[in-house]
Formats: sequence, structure tokens, C-alpha cells
Amino acid sequence: MKFKMIHHVDQETIAEMYNNYAPVFILSTGRAGSKFLPGLLNLSPNIAAYHEPRPTLEYFSDYAYYHRQEEETLAKMIDAARMESILEDFIKDKIYVESNQCLTFFAPALARLFKKSRFVHVVRHPGDFVRSAVCKGWHKNDTIWESGRLKMADEKQWAEMDQIERLAWLWNATNQFIEDFKRSVEKERTAFFKLEDLSADAGAVKELLRFTGGKEIPGDAIGKMQNTKVNELYIGPDEPANMKKIADFPQYNEWNDELKGKLKSHTQELAVSYGYRLG
Repeated sequence: MKFKMIHHVDQETIAEMYNNYAPVFILSTGRAGSKFLPGLLNLSPNIAAYHEPRPTLEYFSDYAYYHRQEEETLAKMIDAARMESILEDFIKDKIYVESNQCLTFFAPALARLFKKSRFVHVVRHPGDFVRSAVCKGWHKNDTIWESGRLKMADEKQWAEMDQIERLAWLWNATNQFIEDFKRSVEKERTAFFKLEDLSADAGAVKELLRFTGGKEIPGDAIGKMQNTKVNELYIGPDEPANMKKIADFPQYNEWNDELKGKLKSHTQELAVSYGYRLG
């Protein structure tokens, strides 16, 4: 690249970024390896991977989901939030990868802005996702994240749902949005992985690297990362009262029929299509 500093970049290079650079965006519900994957991918020397670069956009997920028809508005929002960061890695000849869950509902805008951008859809067993989200207090906390978290439009029905049902609905609504998005772009711009494979199978990681364009990572380094716990739940002694985290919640195979029924009522069709067993 002929530029080393972003403030020297000319318009020709900016146009080249928008038209021919291929940043990669990992789309997920969250609680699905979004911190693990950047740590893994950054082992590749030509990748610059990020979990939650600022602005994190946590306040705008619900807005982007329900205003998807406002294509120009969403494009301007995400362009303002990410253009400079992506340009920085473009001029460094690095592959920009971001796994921030808050980008998921901006995927159509990103595909429109960056003509060669690619998208990785990562899913996790819905029961494991819900368990993890319950422990983190999703849909119970009173925070900026919760204000922006995806919610059902029908406020009356939403008020009647408990935390398990809300999270099951979120898992399904988010993954269905991603499925719809994938059908709107060229097939070669998307890839699909299960977190369970990426966290245990070196072959799946190598396939992810091939898709992103990342250089090879030694097998022992992949294994070491896969065996390292990332983003574990932490409840500090000074947690404010508006945080509703809990130290533990039963594993999905320990759930009773009532809890599993709540999950199945929202996730059955998609979960089965992904090869998950709900019991």
C-alpha cells in the first residue's frame, strides 16, 4: 500500500476499499464465540480481528432490526461507525474481521457499502445459548445493552413471556434474520459454522481461514486456543443492582420438560435444520 497513515489516504484508495476490499463480518446472536473467534483468528498473521471495537453500537441492534427498510439511514450509521477502522486495516494490507453481535442487523448495509465484504454465520445450540445468556442477565439487566437488545414488537405478548421464552425467541429471530440476509447476497459471500465445531475441530477452523483469506495457523496453536476458556462469566463484588447476573444455571440436558418445551416452541424448526437435538 502506498499510504501508511489514514489521514494521507486519497479518494482513489477510499474507492478501492469500498469496491474491492473484502472485510469479514461474523454474524451471530452473541454468546456464540464472538470473543473466542477474534482471539483465534488473530493467530493468523494477515488478519486483524476484533470483538467489540468502539463504537460498539449496543444501543442500536433493536433499531436496526425494525428499521431494515431504511437502507440509506443504516448505511450511513454503519459507515460512520466503521469506515475509518476498516480503512486503517486496508492500508496495512490486513484482513479486517469483526465478530461484534451488534453488527448482525447491519449486515445488509455492510454488504451494500463494501461490495466484496463477506459474512460468516455462527450458530450455537439454542439451549446452550439461552443458558449462557441467562447467566449474563440478558433481558433482565437494566443497561445500555438491554435497552438496545432485540425485543418482540408485540409489547403485550412480550410482557407475558419469561426470560427463557424471550431468549429462545431472540435466538430464533436473529438466526432467521441472518438466513434471510444470506439469501439476498451471492452465495460465495457467506459461510456457515457451528460454534461447537469451531471450538473443537481444527478442520473447521482451517475452513474458516480459507473463507476469510487468512494465512495458516499451526495446529498446536489452534488446539491451545480451543482449550482456553474465553469470556467466562464474572460477577464482581461491586456489581450494581441493575445487573442481574447469576453464578450458574443448569446445563440444557438437566432442564425439565417445561423449560425445554418453552425453548422448543420458538426454536424447533431452525434448530433441527442446523442439526441440533432438543431432546
